[in-house]
Amino acid sequence: MSPIAEVEGRRIALKNLDKVIHPATGTTKGELLHYLASTADPLLGHLRGRLLAFLRYPDGPDGQRFFTKNPPPGTPSWVTTAEVTRHEGETARQVLVQDLPSLMWAANLVVEFHAPMWRVDAGVGVADRLVFDLDPGPPATIVDCRAVAVWLRERLRADGLTAYAKTSGSKGLHLLVPVAPTASRQTTAYARRLAQEAARAMPDLVVRKMTRSLRPGKVYVDFSQNAAAKTTAAPYTPRARPEPAVSTPVTWEEVEECRDPAELSFLIDDIPGRLDRHGDLLAPLLDLARARPLPTGAGSGDDFEDDGDGEGDDEGAAGR
Repeated sequence: MSPIAEVEGRRIALKNLDKVIHPATGTTKGELLHYLASTADPLLGHLRGRLLAFLRYPDGPDGQRFFTKNPPPGTPSWVTTAEVTRHEGETARQVLVQDLPSLMWAANLVVEFHAPMWRVDAGVGVADRLVFDLDPGPPATIVDCRAVAVWLRERLRADGLTAYAKTSGSKGLHLLVPVAPTASRQTTAYARRLAQEAARAMPDLVVRKMTRSLRPGKVYVDFSQNAAAKTTAAPYTPRARPEPAVSTPVTWEEVEECRDPAELSFLIDDIPGRLDRHGDLLAPLLDLARARPLPTGAGSGDDFEDDGDGEGDDEGAAGR
């Protein structure tokens, strides 16, 4: 019989707590749940109000992995869901993780948390964040992402925008930017333009097309996760890796000084100490006063066309 945990008045049946999920470290499901409970405050700050996609990996990273946006079978009635319009006007419901009981219920499924750049209370596709996913193509590593990240930081600063960095928890870096409420089509067009500029400024290092043959040894600047239908690994989410890697907020000093990929690789046991030292480095994203509009005339959306150079789906992004 599964143990029953009571979390803020909600009863949750916890299953297979001794099951090893991350084989490289022997990390169990119970240890994952403990990590998420101890990191709940900053994690929930970045999940609340966002319709989530879950990458489930209940048998570990080498087992079956699958994305779900619909509420899983057996979702408790007390878990918040909301209806969203998808392709061709169809509607469906998705989960919002708003509180600790919902977080523990979702964690019991063994998931990565993936969130859009918009909040449901502002309206579908009304973005309050901008994201760049810097994905190194082997033999390039996260070390090669440094120069690209710094270039984008300065380019964004020239437009009055402030970028914050986190590891993807896989191979690369994510840059997140708080923006005043803006249509996702506009943020996508603006991010695409900066990806093009980066490719022109650093042609030996940056590629803006997803084409695999172009990417070995270069950094792919993925702007497409700004689209309303796309999601990105949330800050502090564990990733479906052999080790319990975490998508971890980092300082710009850490980015600039990195000389070895291991210096920007963090596991669940690293996060409590980092929170003690730094607090939530991405807390500025939650401060509406820090949000700035896109520059006038940038990202109108009129020049955005899908030419196949950055329209990866959630499943593709999940590996980065």
